[in-house]
Amino acid sequence: MTDDRGEFRFDDVAPGSYLVVAARPGFAPREQGLDVVEGQTTAVDAMLASAGVTQEVTVTAMRLATPVSSIPNTVTLLGRDVLERRTAGSDDLASLLEANVPAFGPSMKKLTGRAESFRGRNPLYTVNGVPQHTPLRDGERDGHTIELDFVDRIEVVHGANAIQGMGATGGIVNLVTRSPRSDGEWSQDVKLSLGNHDGLSRDGWSSKLSYLVGKRFGRVDVMAGASMHKRGLFYDANGNPVGLYPTQGDIMDSFSRGFYVKAGVDFSPTRRLEVAVNDFRLERDGDFRAVAGNRAEGRLSSTVAGDARPQVGDPAENDVTTVSLDYRDRRLFGGELAVQGYLQDYWALFEGGIFPTFALSVGGPAFLDQSAITTDKLGAKVTYSVPRARLWGVLPAVGVDVSRDASAQVLARTNRVWVPETVLEEVAPFVQLQRLLFDRLLVSGGLRFELARLKVDDFTTLPSSRSTFVRGGRPSFAETLPNLGAVLHLRQDLSVYASMSDGFTMPDVGRVLRAVTTPGLDVESLVDIEPVVARNYETGVDYRLGPGRFHAAYYRSVSDRGSLLERTADNVFRVRREATTIDGVDLVADVDLASGWLVGGNYAWIRGRFDSNRDGRRDTDLDGLNVAPNRLNLYMQGAAGARVSGRLQVSTLFDRSFDGLAAPVGRDFSGYTTADLSVAVQTGAGVVRVGLENLLDRQYVIYFSQTEPLGSNDTYFAGPGRSFVLSLERRF
Repeated sequence: MTDDRGEFRFDDVAPGSYLVVAARPGFAPREQGLDVVEGQTTAVDAMLASAGVTQEVTVTAMRLATPVSSIPNTVTLLGRDVLERRTAGSDDLASLLEANVPAFGPSMKKLTGRAESFRGRNPLYTVNGVPQHTPLRDGERDGHTIELDFVDRIEVVHGANAIQGMGATGGIVNLVTRSPRSDGEWSQDVKLSLGNHDGLSRDGWSSKLSYLVGKRFGRVDVMAGASMHKRGLFYDANGNPVGLYPTQGDIMDSFSRGFYVKAGVDFSPTRRLEVAVNDFRLERDGDFRAVAGNRAEGRLSSTVAGDARPQVGDPAENDVTTVSLDYRDRRLFGGELAVQGYLQDYWALFEGGIFPTFALSVGGPAFLDQSAITTDKLGAKVTYSVPRARLWGVLPAVGVDVSRDASAQVLARTNRVWVPETVLEEVAPFVQLQRLLFDRLLVSGGLRFELARLKVDDFTTLPSSRSTFVRGGRPSFAETLPNLGAVLHLRQDLSVYASMSDGFTMPDVGRVLRAVTTPGLDVESLVDIEPVVARNYETGVDYRLGPGRFHAAYYRSVSDRGSLLERTADNVFRVRREATTIDGVDLVADVDLASGWLVGGNYAWIRGRFDSNRDGRRDTDLDGLNVAPNRLNLYMQGAAGARVSGRLQVSTLFDRSFDGLAAPVGRDFSGYTTADLSVAVQTGAGVVRVGLENLLDRQYVIYFSQTEPLGSNDTYFAGPGRSFVLSLERRF
């Protein structure tokens, strides 16, 4: 796996589930944030070794460190070099993912992640395995809970699954945070950046400062970091400010700060305890206000200077604190135990407006109000696995997840309840088995049993929902979620795989509860709060031919009662439960050129349909809120000498039309192509990076704005034009 310099080699990555490591060949795995098993062999490694497959890169998103070759799904790993190169131009998690992960929806570059779907469904964001999702009242801000400079690598497991619990109906995006060096030396990382669009507008300047320090002291290691990030306005290719997103929030005109501490102690070579604290806050400054566009006239929404508070109230804010405690014992009764406990305090303030929804009486006058979501999460995950040698060649893993999520939505200016406190208590035991057959076929399967109870007290809806009294209740849900997969290693350079797995989540219960207008209902009778179960079928092939690596996968995701979002004329989103089917194809390829450069790309084709009239036929295309466009990403990256390296990427979003009985009219998508460039230069002072986004200064309207079914004028956004970020990074 490593050459004589101890550096990772692409050509030694075994086929299996495709490993997408977007970095130059000849890189150090730990410098890229990839786990490498050193001096020990896991049970799965032993299975693979007996099949002639060497696999050292592991994925912690699968609960226990799991070699990529044993996962019967598409897997994408993004190391720290990828993060640094992409965030050189756009410090936004969704932008990073759409550039590297097939079938991930286009970034809105807003505080909300609306329409940023993954394989047409929701991704589950986790930080070190801790879920960031708030399913009971989903504010869709999961991608803005941690500073990216604190992240070491990102592990993406494609497709619905329940291995990390509730929420992963589209896949898992696990952010693994930074750790100190293993050799006991001090590590210090300082980053200073400055950015603007190419017109150098006074209001377009952004700046960022982050600092991380870490060291191992014998058996104890500590890593800590702090960051500050001031963002200005974004400008389109015509030189006009991009429109702020009213109500949902924006990352333009904002200030964020983050603090991060991770400390661990090794009680022995096999026992470790680790605690991590992440505190993140992003708040819009409120120095600018949104100006609605006009779709009929082709006039885009924009932004002008001025206090926005008379229009929207206090600026939008995300405030998240997460604490996790991990304990691992690799030799407990002949097996390995992993225990994680976590808690999270989440506060999301939305900007308001003068909406009839907030009126004090039925038909009363509209006035300014705004809402806030509060969520308190408490949970624990326990996993225990036994080496296959002890159980007739079978590698078993058992465990249980326990969690409590308490969420509510209040109207912050008048102190009224919009969504009552809703508590979800969950207990989910599971069992997972793996077995190597015929020295070539690795099969895996398991069951997860979701036992959940929802608690809601009696409440009365707002006057805009007719002040309807709803009797509370304690509905319970029980779901059995199977998974089954196989990876067949035909040769050292060729493998195929197939899998079936279920993912489980709750619909946005808060949106359902606050929209009740029919008297005499109780919580237990509201069928729209039943869980969403999505089943993912996937088959794929991986092939290595000389310097080239190729991956192809076909998947189908089916839900008998999917959860779709639609926007009302009052600028409020509600839930619609419909049967949905999503089909897709992912293609990935890269080739090492003789000169040391890497060229490659990925292509995603996706189509989603739902049953609009409930006659058993999927008769209408999913709209732009719920499915992404087809996409092609092409790139070239490498080094020019010892000091200069770079990456050029060209991304094309293809046209999409929406057909069917209930398809929105006039909301077809006209695709566009953009290019991004990043260049890094090693200097005596550190690494100087220049990131250029939308290199060719293409004027375009973002996918969400073109396809939003309601077609609001205040969300008719242009994409950012050509912009740059200049940064200096120093490690010592």
